[in-house]
Amino acid sequence: MFRKPNEMPIKLKTSALLAHLFLALTVCLAAALGVALADDESKELVVETEALNLRLIPRTPAQMAAFYEGRGFPGAALEEIKKTCFMTVVIRNKSRTVIWLEPERWRFLTEKGELERIGRAYWQSKWRQRNIPQAKRSTFGWTLLPEVRDLQPDEPVGGNIVLPPTDQPFALEARFATGRDKHGEELTVRFDRLRCAKDR
Repeated sequence: MFRKPNEMPIKLKTSALLAHLFLALTVCLAAALGVALADDESKELVVETEALNLRLIPRTPAQMAAFYEGRGFPGAALEEIKKTCFMTVVIRNKSRTVIWLEPERWRFLTEKGELERIGRAYWQSKWRQRNIPQAKRSTFGWTLLPEVRDLQPDEPVGGNIVLPPTDQPFALEARFATGRDKHGEELTVRFDRLRCAKDR
């Protein structure tokens, strides 16, 4: 399912099959995490343009802990996970060109400054400190949004982004390079007044 950057699908039929499989897995993930919540902080947010569809779903600490607990994560890992702010991201390229997913180019802005996304290096350090088995580290990494991904036309991708917890609303400015060599027109998608979801 996951490709190296610039790797072209072997066959169109295979690409389409994987796209449908990914969407089915996304639906299962959403169901497992309980998307249909009553509070506004946890409802799905969508921005759709001619080029892409981008969905954000805030997740509560209890949702994320339950998700990883169901996959055998030990209590020490669950405690670290509950200290952070998770959002599930699902993107589909609707254009006829390549769109580049690069979360390091995204900005999370509050009135007091910028929130720094919690990346893979942070988690690897935490997992070493907590002696989390390598298999669980790999599973966790698979659930994060890829660091670099070239989305082909009609290709979806999804995963979680993690932020420091905050009670303040924040905005997301998501920037995407386009074109096989990133020389196309840059795309920008903005979400305003996002919030970290809280447990009831």
